Amino acid sequence: MKKTVFTIAALIVIVGLFVWGSISKKMGDTAKTSREVALTCTTDMATEFHIHPELSIFVNGEQITIPTDLGVTPACMTSIHTHDSTGIIHVEAPIQKDFTLGDFFAVWNKDFSKTKLFENSTDQDSEIIVTVNGTPVDTYENTIFRDKDTIVISYATKQ
Repeated sequence: MKKTVFTIAALIVIVGLFVWGSISKKMGDTAKTSREVALTCTTDMATEFHIHPELSIFVNGEQITIPTDLGVTPACMTSIHTHDSTGIIHVEAPIQKDFTLGDFFAVWNKDFSKTKLFENSTDQDSEIIVTVNGTPVDTYENTIFRDKDTIVISYATKQ
């Protein structure tokens, strides 16, 4: 009888620790910023949030190729990455966040803001325009990725 009570108590403790660990991990994940999650290595098995926005970038009318396997190395695949150069961005994260263009550029390790795209800075004669599904937005690096959105960033001389 004592052995049965001990076994049941041990099972309760083990299940309790497992549940507590799962809740703690989720709470810890939600405390992370979208940038922290975007730069974190992940696996397909950990994917809870999965979207595919499309990005095109133009500098003075010339389309910039987004690299294949951006955010992918033999040792790591970040939550935001590419698999080819089509502009399809893969957001495959362990938790749902409002991932942004700024997060993508952080993974790429390139500059992007209202006043800078790569090495190009705006001045009185040039500008950066961002459109989402054909509509201009003023959110620049804070533009939130949504599934199947078509995002275009253009740096050019003002017209």
